[in-house]
Order: sequence, then structure tokens, then C-alpha cells
Amino acid sequence: MRIRMARLASTELAEARTWLNQRERGLGKRLNEEIRQAMQRIAAMPTLYPVEVGDVRRCVLSVFPYTLRYIVSTDEIVVLTVSHQSRRPDYWVDLIEGK
Repeated sequence: MRIRMARLASTELAEARTWLNQRERGLGKRLNEEIRQAMQRIAAMPTLYPVEVGDVRRCVLSVFPYTLRYIVSTDEIVVLTVSHQSRRPDYWVDLIEGK
């Protein structure tokens, strides 16, 4: 199944990569790789991860403290957020409800 990142998720990923690379060179690339692998798992088994709110599912990364939130439709999967796990809980709910 086709998978893509929403604009919010792409922005959050870019910010996370920048922040990580400022801490240690190459960490952003490692985050990218972990997200790529998670997205492959999601594409292969879209219902593998639990529903969090409404029809939004949650995939918690294992190495980095980030969570992918995504929705599954009949023809594609959309990653809505790439959020840090220490960020204010549920900040993303209002952001995606308006879309």
C-alpha cells in the first residue's frame, strides 16, 4: 500500500533531524533510517499498530523517543505526525482535526 507523510509530519521530522544532528553528527540520519523501517512495517501491515484516537494509529519507535501517528484509507496510508514522546500529550489532535 502507498504511504506518504503529511506536511506536519515532514516538518516535525526535519526539525527532529536538525535537533539531533546538533547534538551528534549522524543522529538525524539514524532517525531517518528508523522511520523508514517503521513506515515499511506500516505499509506491509497497516493494522499492526493500535488505534489511539478515532482512526489514528500509533507506532512507537524503538530507538528514538518518537511516535508516528497515521491513518489508513482504502488507497493510502498517511503519516500525520512524527512527535517526540516528551512533547505535550495530544497536541496533534487539534492540528489534524482541522485537516
